[in-house]
Amino acid sequence: MSIPKSPNGSLMSFYFTLQFPEAHSLHGHTLSIFAATEDFNEDYTIPEMLKIPLLGATIPDNFLSDYQKYFAAFLFKNEEKTYANDYPIRVAMTPLAFSHSKGSDVFGWAGDKPKWLMGDETPAQYKGAALDFLLQVHGEQSFPIIDTAPPQQEMDIFGENKPRTKRNYTLFNQNEIYFFGSKTSAPDDRVYIVTQCD
Repeated sequence: MSIPKSPNGSLMSFYFTLQFPEAHSLHGHTLSIFAATEDFNEDYTIPEMLKIPLLGATIPDNFLSDYQKYFAAFLFKNEEKTYANDYPIRVAMTPLAFSHSKGSDVFGWAGDKPKWLMGDETPAQYKGAALDFLLQVHGEQSFPIIDTAPPQQEMDIFGENKPRTKRNYTLFNQNEIYFFGSKTSAPDDRVYIVTQCD
């Protein structure tokens, strides 16, 4: 599998990877997240939402691969992982702090149930299979970047693209992020993402 690219052809930045622990319903699987940082499109700052009520939704076939335009989510078996030696690292390697309690240093929590900010939006199924709750990423997260990483593109007050002045990247407008996963055949067709903000 190659490093994902944005619609404009630039390499996406690798944000984080998580190998699910033994107690998790998807133990034996790993989740890796990439997002476009050199390209910006205000219509895709968060993952595309379904046009139907989200709670209990049956996600249309191929939606989970088709909606990955400015991000990429790979869910795969641990033994299927590979390393890209020629990939330009941008996000600094940082341990992720997981917890069942909220706090500014907590990255998120995996398994159990999501803690919804704006009401339950748990989906029902995809391609005939139920989706498991994978993890929740706490809002207001920023990702430190290495010195040579290019700045993330964002929108200025005039609606134009500009380089981010802070030396970090953000993901999905720093919203609360909820990840759900299925065990469909393709690793890039398994992850459903919902964002919420209060």
